[in-house]
Amino acid sequence: MSLKIIKIRKSHERFRSTREWLNSMHSFSFAEHRDPKWDNFGKIRVINEDIISPNAGFNTHSHANMEIITVVTKGAITHRDSLNNLGKIHKDEVQVMSAGTGISHSEKNEENETCKLFQIWIYPQKENINPRYDQISLNEKLWDNLIFNYKDLKNNKLFLNQSISIWRCKYKPIKEKKLPLKIDKYNWIQIIEGNLLLKSKDSNSNICLESGDGMGFEVNYYDDVYIDTEKKLDFLLFSMPSL
Repeated sequence: MSLKIIKIRKSHERFRSTREWLNSMHSFSFAEHRDPKWDNFGKIRVINEDIISPNAGFNTHSHANMEIITVVTKGAITHRDSLNNLGKIHKDEVQVMSAGTGISHSEKNEENETCKLFQIWIYPQKENINPRYDQISLNEKLWDNLIFNYKDLKNNKLFLNQSISIWRCKYKPIKEKKLPLKIDKYNWIQIIEGNLLLKSKDSNSNICLESGDGMGFEVNYYDDVYIDTEKKLDFLLFSMPSL
């Protein structure tokens, strides 16, 4: 079996929520925006791209039984929660919060510049675990930054309560760059910035994706999936063994 497209979410097709201080694009159903065809992709429940004005943000609100990941792409966001965690997540840093039995938190842009981030919600593997909070910095020199690998729990720098692997990838212009090794059968790629041509050696079809686009795809475990890009490229990659 070659690379198989499951679904594509073009940037302009995403749901949109706006406030005076917020511009948010939702790849999947969120808040008042509902579409049963876009409730989730496997274990991924939410991918929101948020643009937050200076000195504004989300007031204290609660979550339970959800894995919440924040990837900051510009500026910084300040996190406060009911476990007395206080953290500032800067550009190229990642926060993971396991809501578990319940946690309340706020997210505020306390800086004098716009903050841009992606917030991802992942269904938990086990419900009602103790809430927890982790934060890591990514290595800007690496092309493929592994955020979490469910197959290698001992070497992860953070905790995520689900069988899913996540990368933040930043590529310079390149031809036939192989996607990270050991991706699973089901995958979601979310373009942060740039454009790419995604292809498989065993497939005649090439897929073009641009900034804000997302795509779910299936590959054979023995397939090699490659990327061509003519400009700088920044994207998130999620990989899971089942949907």
